[in-house]
Amino acid sequence: MVDVAIKAMSDWAGSGSNANSGGTFSAANDCDELLSRARGTIGQLFNADPAGICFGANMTTMTLAFTRAVAKTLKPGDRVVGTRLDHDANVTPWRLACEASGAEHVPAPFNVTTGELEPSAVIDLINERTKWVAITGASNLLGTTPNLDPIIRAAHDVGARVFVDAVHLAVHQPIDVASLGCDVLACSPYKWYGPHAGVLSVEPNLLNDLPVAKVRPANNIGPSRFETGTPNFEGISAVEAAARFLIEEDMTRVMQHESSVFDPLLSGLLETSGVKVWGRQTMDGRAPTVAFTIDGFTPSRVAQALAADRIAVWAGHSYAVEAVEQLNLSKSGGVVRAGVVRYVNDDDVSRLLNSVRTLASHR
Repeated sequence: MVDVAIKAMSDWAGSGSNANSGGTFSAANDCDELLSRARGTIGQLFNADPAGICFGANMTTMTLAFTRAVAKTLKPGDRVVGTRLDHDANVTPWRLACEASGAEHVPAPFNVTTGELEPSAVIDLINERTKWVAITGASNLLGTTPNLDPIIRAAHDVGARVFVDAVHLAVHQPIDVASLGCDVLACSPYKWYGPHAGVLSVEPNLLNDLPVAKVRPANNIGPSRFETGTPNFEGISAVEAAARFLIEEDMTRVMQHESSVFDPLLSGLLETSGVKVWGRQTMDGRAPTVAFTIDGFTPSRVAQALAADRIAVWAGHSYAVEAVEQLNLSKSGGVVRAGVVRYVNDDDVSRLLNSVRTLASHR
C-alpha cells in the first residue's frame, strides 16, 4: 500500500466518523460524503460514471455476486463467451451462471506461441444468442493485453454486454471506460497500491436493472443495491487515496516508467540460456509481467531459490488455470511469474536476472 492510502485508512478509523451511512448525525453524514467522494475519484481515474462505481470485498467475490444476478436473466440457448487467457475469477463465475440458467459458456483460445488473444478468436464465437462476453484487459499470467475495441464492438452489434476483468490492467495502463465502451469493468485496488478490496464500474442502467441479491431495506437503485451490508469505510477511504495517488502520478507516466524498467528484464530473460519465456517476446501488446521457466527446475523450486535471495515471484498457475492448461504446463508445475510495478527499479531487475542466471548455469 502507498503511504497516503495507509494514512487515509488509519485516519478514518480514528476519526470518530466510522459509523454508517444514511443517518442524520455528523458521523453518518461523513460516511455518505466519503462514499460519494470515493465514487467520484474512482470515476475520474477510469473516466467512468460515478453512479456505477460499486465497492466490495474483492473482485472475485463481487464477480460471483454479479454473475449470480446475471444468471437470473439467462435462459437455455443463451451464450456467454469467455477466454482461456483469463484469471479464473472471470471464468468460473460465468460457468456457474451458465450452469444455473442452462446457458452455454464458450471459451476462446489464445495463441500459445505468441501468447496473443486474437480478436477474431473471440469474435468468431459471438452470435445472435450471445448475451455476455467476459474478457481480460491484461493476462495476469503472461502479461498479454488483448485488443478489446473490436471485440466490444462485435458484442454490442448483437446486443451483448461486455465484462472486462481489469485487475491486472489498472495498475499498469490508463483506462478510459467511456471510450472503451465496456458495460462492466472490474478491478482490485490492492493491485494499485490500495487495500484488499474490489471495485466494479457498472453501466448505471444495467446496475439498476439487474436482479441482484440484496436485503429488503437496501436501496433499489444505485451502487448501494450491490454493496451488501455495511461498507468497509476505512478501506474505501484508502481506496480513494490510492486512486488519487495514481491520478496525481499520471498513469501514462507510470506506464512509461514501468516499461523502461521491464524492458531489460524481458530481454535479459530471453537472452539467458536455459530460460524459456512463455507468451509475447516483445514489449508490444503486453503489461510488464513475464512468465518463464528454467530447464531442469520446477517453477516452485525456482521461486524458492529466488525467495532465498529476497526476490518475490509466484510459481504455478496464478489462478490462470485455463491458460496453463492450454500451454500444456499443468503437470510440470506451471510457470514462474515476475513483474514490474511503480516501486520496482533497475537494481531489482538486475538482482532477479543474476539469480536466474546462477540457477540456469547449474541445470
